[in-house]
Amino acid sequence: MKKTIALVLAPVFWPNLPPLSLIALGSFLLRQGEDVRLVDANNLFFNRVDETYKKAWLKSTNRCFEESAADLLKKEYSKQWQELVGALAGYAVAGFSCYRSNLPVTLVLARELRRMNSAVKIVFGGPEITRDYFKTGGKFSPELRQSADLLVAGEGEKPLADFIQGRLKVPTVCFDELDGLRGHDYIAGYRRLRGAEYPRKKTVSLLLSRGCRRTCRFCSERLLYTKVRMRDIDDVLSEIRFHKQEQEVDTFVIHDSMINTDLKFLEDFCDAVIAEFGSIAWEAQMGIRPDMPEPLLGKLKQSGCYNLFIGLESGSGQTLRRMRKGFSPADAALFFKKLHAAGLRFGVSIIVGFPGETQEDCEESLRFLIVHKAVIPKIEQINPFVYYDGIDCRAPDTRDEAVALRRTEYVITRLRQEGFRMTNAFVNNLIGKPGGPDLKPGLNADYSGGIR
Repeated sequence: MKKTIALVLAPVFWPNLPPLSLIALGSFLLRQGEDVRLVDANNLFFNRVDETYKKAWLKSTNRCFEESAADLLKKEYSKQWQELVGALAGYAVAGFSCYRSNLPVTLVLARELRRMNSAVKIVFGGPEITRDYFKTGGKFSPELRQSADLLVAGEGEKPLADFIQGRLKVPTVCFDELDGLRGHDYIAGYRRLRGAEYPRKKTVSLLLSRGCRRTCRFCSERLLYTKVRMRDIDDVLSEIRFHKQEQEVDTFVIHDSMINTDLKFLEDFCDAVIAEFGSIAWEAQMGIRPDMPEPLLGKLKQSGCYNLFIGLESGSGQTLRRMRKGFSPADAALFFKKLHAAGLRFGVSIIVGFPGETQEDCEESLRFLIVHKAVIPKIEQINPFVYYDGIDCRAPDTRDEAVALRRTEYVITRLRQEGFRMTNAFVNNLIGKPGGPDLKPGLNADYSGGIR
């Protein structure tokens, strides 16, 4: 095989687990017979920085740190930076997974790579490229067009393979998705990252499906996929077997948009896990579905589910209808009671200040949470409404943002007074932090809040 492509995740990105984007893309290309190197540069540098920078790295939406990270790394870790650019220059193609947090460093890396070897073809894909597609009406920003030879909105497997193998000549590809996911295990990609050290030990990501049948108006994740596809359960079992036997993994984080989008598939998954492993420790995101039968909830518990992230978002009927959530407060209450009776641990997410929400709606949402406190173990996440390009909502103006922020602080205060448990890392975690540490290690890394 020829030295074909390096798939790269640049800093700054969530560092705790191996990156599923590189692993999925790499596994697909390896099955196509391509020589693929997976370069988790985010992990490379995170493991080298001191504790001050680690603290800044782990703080969500830390805009100042994200934008200054390239200068910081080039200055403080110049040898590793130059080694990285030099290694990437030896490949025919360098493909970058782009997120909002790592785009500043990605752009710098791509420019320096081009200067070192102008023959390297550069590909940008990932959620931030998809966001830019919607923001520009499909034209993409000049900065992105000038930085890459190929821009991919949506899934990257087919466009990358077509580009490498000479079947693709256009500079952009939008939503050219895989028809199915049968035969798509990610073992080969994980093997390419073997030896890398991640903070969350003996834990990896799983993906059982892509897409979501719901059309929540605030959700940007659903913009990445135009259809729902389920993986073959045998492929998933092979992956779990590999992780348990060869990597001593004991915990699995399932990243599906909504693990219970297909109840028959979910039951088959639980049955297969119980039959082969007895149980595995796993967590996932789940949608509110009061039609889930009690025996299935029992199988979730038996198969090893230890936590569920539930997208409630509001306890107001009016707001839920505006959000297009697909359930009512009564549906949510019934669902939570079922989860509670099954002994399943979960937390809910809350959005405050969704367009059209009134103070009365906000109070109704609060009352719902307080009334059902006995069956809502935890507030897993709470944020003011955040606009993403491409969603089915207008962008809020400055006044809307200020109202949403004040209302969010009011809700947080009330919930704490009522004794609700909260995951502090996910309280206002989508709000940008405009401050940051000086480029000299060891200085204060605390930040004041501000609307993203």
